[in-house]
Amino acid sequence: MQNYANHRQYVPMFHGVLFGLLMLTLIGASVNLYKSLGDHERIYSASLILVLAILVFMVSFFARIFALKAQDRAIRAEENLRHF
Repeated sequence: MQNYANHRQYVPMFHGVLFGLLMLTLIGASVNLYKSLGDHERIYSASLILVLAILVFMVSFFARIFALKAQDRAIRAEENLRHF
């Protein structure tokens, strides 16, 4: 039977490396946008880079959340089936 203790999983490449790189990218994109505020030629590309960094961060977060929700539903369905 599966419970929370054996259901949760820490993936070092996802939780450590990918999350760290995404945070560094987000910080770098924010700094790039801040430095290009006075330059009208670079502000558009800097803002696009920041928006794309935020979107990649959100996609990686939602991909993990959606997979966990699907797994939770499968576990709940299995528990309900065993109950009956």
